[in-house]
Amino acid sequence: MTMPKDSIDVTMHITLSGDVYLKSHRTQRRMIRQLVSNLEVALTRVQTGLQLKRIGSHRFELHVPAASLADVQKSVLGVFGISAIEIVEELEFTTIDDLAESVRGRVSDSVAGNTFAARVKRRGSHDWSSVDLARRIGDALFDVSAGVDLTDPAVEVVVTVLDDRAFLVTDRQKGAGGLPLGTQGTVLCLVSGGFDSVVAAWMLMSRGCPIDFVHFSLNCAQSDHALAVARELWGKWGHGTEPKVHLVEFQPVKDALFEHVDARMRQVALKVMMAEAASSIASAENITALVTGDALGQVSSQTLPHLVAVSNATSTPIFRPLLGLPKESIIDLARMVGTAELSARAQEVCDLSAGGPVATAASELSISNTVNRIPHHVLEDVVATRKTFDLRDWVPGQM
Repeated sequence: MTMPKDSIDVTMHITLSGDVYLKSHRTQRRMIRQLVSNLEVALTRVQTGLQLKRIGSHRFELHVPAASLADVQKSVLGVFGISAIEIVEELEFTTIDDLAESVRGRVSDSVAGNTFAARVKRRGSHDWSSVDLARRIGDALFDVSAGVDLTDPAVEVVVTVLDDRAFLVTDRQKGAGGLPLGTQGTVLCLVSGGFDSVVAAWMLMSRGCPIDFVHFSLNCAQSDHALAVARELWGKWGHGTEPKVHLVEFQPVKDALFEHVDARMRQVALKVMMAEAASSIASAENITALVTGDALGQVSSQTLPHLVAVSNATSTPIFRPLLGLPKESIIDLARMVGTAELSARAQEVCDLSAGGPVATAASELSISNTVNRIPHHVLEDVVATRKTFDLRDWVPGQM
């Protein structure tokens, strides 16, 4: 009886990123434990009962029902610390000639009439090298092909040999790389709902930092939008984390800025007060750094003098991973991260200039004096009355 095609298990190999396996043995062990934990969370979301098996120093093997393969691939590709995932077929062999013939039997139809190249990776103790096997495979396939082309072949025949096991790689997808999420400390992201802040958060996540979020609400609909973008980011990339959200009602600060501050200085003053509020929340949560989507010169509050003033207004370090990127590159990254479509719907609710000119190079002293015109209790009150909740529990409209 023939088994249904979608009930057959497919073998997947998951290889660790160089950021993980090039570390010291002690650091590797810690990072791999975290990576496995994150992978198990990601896999459980789409398929229960899957078992990871360690093979070699930086590879895991997973047997996946064919019907679930696409979902499992998508989930695994969202786990940081993975270099690539490969779909493989195991090849039986005793000698190098057996192995070359086994490869021929699997790929001769796809190679027929095409140029090809044999790519071999080998690990273990054998009386032949990777080059030897590649040549034998080339010899075995030459008569059915249009010749060997090592530079730009129509078909690549990729074989991996691990000790006494050999695999034909039938599909390969690049992973997220980086460090496993949770191997560095948590950072607090000032999330707006646009392209920039979530991409900045993703970049810190790729270096192992779990992300908590703070959003300064100036418009209820935009707050829901910002949280939706944060949730999208977490759903795709936050496996193994439990992000908090701090929702701060910032309308009283906006009102105070209109009352006490000249229109030219309101934008940079708002930026400083958001940073101060975020710093206060980070301190209360034992978080040691903030992350923003600032890009140098993108808007008036992100000129060099103003960014320096914002940094100096808070004792909490501010990370700005997008600082040197043009907007086009940030949007390209947002597409890759998977948040661009949502972010494109963001509304501008932070323009306080009343349509007039705004300061672009105010001195630090001038900015400080401007912010000091706002009664201290205004900022203290909005921070004290913030709503804090688990992003995983959020649903649109509840805030």
